[in-house]
Amino acid sequence: MRLGYARGNNLTQQLDLLEDYPVDELFSDGNQDEEAITSSASEFQALLKFAQAGDMMVIASWEVVSRDYRQLLMCLDRLEELEVGLDVVNLPALTIEEWRQIFLWSLRNDRLLHPFLVKVGKERERSKDAYWLFSREPEARKLYREIILLLIEKQTIRQVAQQKRVPLETVYRIQQELKQLQLAIVLVVCFLLAIFSIKLAESYFDQLWIQVTICVVVTGVILWNVLIDSDEPDTQSKPAPKEKKT
Repeated sequence: MRLGYARGNNLTQQLDLLEDYPVDELFSDGNQDEEAITSSASEFQALLKFAQAGDMMVIASWEVVSRDYRQLLMCLDRLEELEVGLDVVNLPALTIEEWRQIFLWSLRNDRLLHPFLVKVGKERERSKDAYWLFSREPEARKLYREIILLLIEKQTIRQVAQQKRVPLETVYRIQQELKQLQLAIVLVVCFLLAIFSIKLAESYFDQLWIQVTICVVVTGVILWNVLIDSDEPDTQSKPAPKEKKT
C-alpha cells in the first residue's frame, strides 16, 4: 500500500502531486512546523502506526519531514524498523540505505543537499554568499526573505535560527543588514519630510528662522521615536560570546 504524507509550504501542490502519484491513503499535518510530526497526535505518527511491512511512504520532498540531517536519519531508521519503503517524488528513486549513506556523508562533510538543510552553528563563507537577497540559489533567496519577515515580527535570533535551521551568526548578520536598511529608509523619509515641512511653513510663515525651527523639530521628533525603538535591549537575541578557557 502506498501511503502519502504532506506538510509545510506549498501544501496544495503537495496534495495534488500525491493524488496524481497516486497513493492509497493520504496523511497530512497541514501547515504545522516540523516539530509537530513528533507529537503522538500528528498524522505523521498516525501514518507510522497504520503502516505495515511492505508498504511505501510517499512524500513530495525531504523538507516535508525535516530540514535537519539528524531528523532525517532517525526517520530512515524508523521506516527500516517497520520494513516500510520510501519514495521521494521530486528526487531519484533510492533505497533507504542509499539515502542513509547520502545523509551521513553530508553530515560528516558539512555539505548541503538543499539550502534548507544546514546545521545550527558558526556561519561559514558559503553561507555568507548564499543567504542574501540576490543569491543565485532560489531556495536560499526564499529562506532569506522568510528570515527577514520573522525578524520584522520581533522574533529573537535564537527562535529564527531554530525554526529555519540556520546558524545563529547568519541570522544575526541578516538582522544587522535589516537594521541598516531600516535606518536608510528612515533617513530618506526624514529628508523628504524636512523638505515638506519647509514648503508647508513657507505657506504660513515668512520668517526663515521659523521655517528652519519647524523643520528641525519635525525631523528631531521622527529620529527620536526611531532611535528609542531601535535602542531597546536585545540581549536575548544576540549570540552570547564564548568564554575563554583559562
